[in-house]
Amino acid sequence: MSEILTQEEVDNLLSGMSSGKVEVETDTETVDEDVPAYDFESPKQVIRNRLPTFEIINDRFATEARDSLSNILHHTMDIHTESINTLKFSEFGRSLPVPTSLHVFRMDPLRGHALLVLESQLVYNLIDTFFGGKATGKAKIEGREFTTIESIMIRKVVSACLKNMENSWKPVEHIKTVYIRSEVNPQFAAVALPTDLVLVVKFEVELEKSKGMISMCFPYSMIEPIHGKLAAGYQSDALEIDDNYRAGLKAIILNSSVECRIELGRTEITGDRLLHLKIGDIIQLDQDADKSVLALVEDIPKFKGYAGIQRGLQAFSIDKKLNLE
Repeated sequence: MSEILTQEEVDNLLSGMSSGKVEVETDTETVDEDVPAYDFESPKQVIRNRLPTFEIINDRFATEARDSLSNILHHTMDIHTESINTLKFSEFGRSLPVPTSLHVFRMDPLRGHALLVLESQLVYNLIDTFFGGKATGKAKIEGREFTTIESIMIRKVVSACLKNMENSWKPVEHIKTVYIRSEVNPQFAAVALPTDLVLVVKFEVELEKSKGMISMCFPYSMIEPIHGKLAAGYQSDALEIDDNYRAGLKAIILNSSVECRIELGRTEITGDRLLHLKIGDIIQLDQDADKSVLALVEDIPKFKGYAGIQRGLQAFSIDKKLNLE
């Protein structure tokens, strides 16, 4: 058992360590110089993990945009999600050439602004396809801005994309996109501070003889309030509902035939009387002729009303709908 130091010995030891008279061993081998510094204040650490629901939203947007843009251009095209990256807004801005078709919009009720970016070469290829060209991707884009006709066509494409975005987000968050303005220089389309983090989603657009890129830029501060929804996986089931299947199933149900019968009344008779019934005999019911009677659909009571004659045919007038639990 080791001896316990007295308070005087402890004071002398501490004094010797402070003055350097007592040597202190330092374990330098445990320090790893290759370990990077961890910034606890950076939100990048928060959104580094996958956002499965956000990925499904983007895949659905790609499908909707493919259909709507194909209808606008009267030409088959393909769109798919290329990548989802997290970076500073200044890095994203430096990656954009001039001119670029930039469009600022809001996603109410989410705060802040987002960006929809169309590559200039893609814009010219879309316009070329719309007017019957081959969209070979060889248009000259440097040194000039978009013409009036090109701007009108771009706005048509952007409006369709924003509508597609509303539909793709609907199962997770009901948003309303509001178009703000368009720019060609990234310096005038700042939707976040240079050091702020943004989520950049890139979609590759494939035409017959060329390809291009559509990008979406969402500031992290915009999606932070619904980060939990985007990180959760349970939303995928709701997003994978096939609207065409649902519409077809609804049509089948509405066109199905069901049995509807009117119960004019009831009574009880003996077995002996039943055996001796003949044509012309009258069975007295427990229901008066001027009282309401019951209508059953597939043997389930649904309506109350009155039996009568309409244009020479037997008819039933509905007076009340039964709300059965």
